[in-house]
Amino acid sequence: MQLLALVLYNADGRTRRLDFTPGELNIVTGESGTGKSALLTIVEYCLGRNTTLVPVGPISDTVEWYAALWSLNDSGARAFVARPKPKGQNSSTTIAMLEFANDLEPPPLAELRGNTDTRQLRQQLGRRIGIEENETESSPWSTRQGLEANIGHAALLCLQSQSEVASQSAMFHRMGEDGIDQALRDTIPYFLGAVAPDEARKRAQLRDAKRTVARLEAEYERAQQAAQTIDIELGSLYAEARAVGLIDDLDYSDRAELIRTLQGARVARPAYLVTDDGPDEQDRWQALERRRDELSQNLRVVMENRGLLINETHAAGEFVSALARQESRLTSLNLLPTTSATNGVENDTQTCPACGNHMEDADPTAETLRRSLEDLRAQVGTVTGARPAQRRALDTLDTEAETLRTQLRVVEGALQNIDRGRRVREQTQTNTWDFTRGRIDATLSRSSSVDERAMGVLLNRLEQARSIVEALEGELDDANRTEQVTSRLAVVGRDIKAYAERLELEHSAEDVRLDLARLTVVADTDTGPAPLTRIGSAKNWVGYHLATHLALHRYFTRQDRPVPRFLMLDQPTQAHYPSENDNETGSPEDDADRIAVRAMFELLRDVVAELAPQFQVIVCDHADLPEPWFAQAVRQRWRHGEKLIPAQWLDGAKP
Repeated sequence: MQLLALVLYNADGRTRRLDFTPGELNIVTGESGTGKSALLTIVEYCLGRNTTLVPVGPISDTVEWYAALWSLNDSGARAFVARPKPKGQNSSTTIAMLEFANDLEPPPLAELRGNTDTRQLRQQLGRRIGIEENETESSPWSTRQGLEANIGHAALLCLQSQSEVASQSAMFHRMGEDGIDQALRDTIPYFLGAVAPDEARKRAQLRDAKRTVARLEAEYERAQQAAQTIDIELGSLYAEARAVGLIDDLDYSDRAELIRTLQGARVARPAYLVTDDGPDEQDRWQALERRRDELSQNLRVVMENRGLLINETHAAGEFVSALARQESRLTSLNLLPTTSATNGVENDTQTCPACGNHMEDADPTAETLRRSLEDLRAQVGTVTGARPAQRRALDTLDTEAETLRTQLRVVEGALQNIDRGRRVREQTQTNTWDFTRGRIDATLSRSSSVDERAMGVLLNRLEQARSIVEALEGELDDANRTEQVTSRLAVVGRDIKAYAERLELEHSAEDVRLDLARLTVVADTDTGPAPLTRIGSAKNWVGYHLATHLALHRYFTRQDRPVPRFLMLDQPTQAHYPSENDNETGSPEDDADRIAVRAMFELLRDVVAELAPQFQVIVCDHADLPEPWFAQAVRQRWRHGEKLIPAQWLDGAKP
């Protein structure tokens, strides 16, 4: 995968296209402030980074879409990637356009549209260059998740910004950002080919297989222990089930029959209740029932007598009322004198009671009426005198009835207490049954795994799991993995040393290696390791950056590893341009600086030529050397007003 062109789209449809040649050294030279450093950020943005670091100013003000045209292989397959600038004040977006075709060319602005996102963009581009499905495993004690190496991780090995290429501490792109250092440590072994793509998956399978072995070993050990004690447990359980009434008292001949009996006890309803009622409690219950019946009978008799007395009192009252009415009718006119003497004189029976005149013959009617009236008065007095005795009798019956009710409530309360106690005991008995049934279930579940057939099946499963663990451990030998990484880094280290000697860097005569743990170059001197942070001068820092990245890409290219076949460097010669005049002319004045700058570009030229047409280098720099081969490599020369953004875009002139 190499860069064919970068395309900038103005809002009015105008484009700025920068072409590059695959398989060659490509140089963009120019003065400061012409937009050279922005090219690296555009390339990274078009490789799927969400955030754009394009400088705020003419570029961000005039460009609506950024695009890159990539060559995927020698057969003409291409990929076109376009990214819109973030909207508003945002600095990031996930919108992207991705197209694949042979001999593809950048379309006009009107045809640009978002058809994917950055995650899919990285995944699909990665698949096209050979990045397989993979997962990098994190440390067992780490809380971070494993990651899948993608083209975004590969791009970290292909880009060197101005601040990085001359850095004493940052060897790779974006080092120091959160998570980037660890991502580099995790993915570089994969890109070197020291780690199989499915290693993380196999390690996950190994963890699962080990857990399975541990579980099966525990099950087998429990089954062995259960086999030694199962007969005793079944016998004890049978005795317990019989004691609580779940099974009858039967004899069994072997374990199978005993197990069948216990299986039936799990669902069988007990034929009887095992209670704690003794003879005394039964006698007390019967005595209380008899007393309750006796009190109920007495209460019924009292209530019946009370009813009769109330009825009699009611009838007597009605009789007195009738007599009183009759007496009142006879005495209402006072026509009948009484037979008693008044002032010692007897009443005259021959005097007419109506007119008072003397009658010749006595009238018998008046006498009869007089005797009737006297009889009525006597009867009324008799009945009225009996009322106090009736009320006393009624009060006595009410008192007796209340006493009987109180005694009856006491007796019924005692019976309820006895019945409540029985229910509690029955519930306790039910709980005992449930507990015993649970023990039966647990014991029978163990007994099913201790017969010879079950033990054999369990042992076979255990042996199979152990064989899977053994096979996976053989494939995932940690010592072999370390050896594979070390071997490949040693090959890269030899090239780093050769390139460092050519650039005449300090400690280049020593063994030089790439330390993956510290992500830096280390020279093994007689006095100990010397990391890049302890090697002085910007010349050495830039030189070791170039040597390291060229050595890595040489290995990637020769081993056909899935890393984009380009290296983009921004201002690698900055240490040799001390004056602004040097920056403008592109040629340092000091002879030593001239020699060093020429050596850098010659090294880049020669490595590209060695790997041609499979490797491309793009350099954005002040350098503008007079050598013919350098001039042939220049793709853009931005001096005397020429810049990345055309002046017409800034002036607002129409095309």
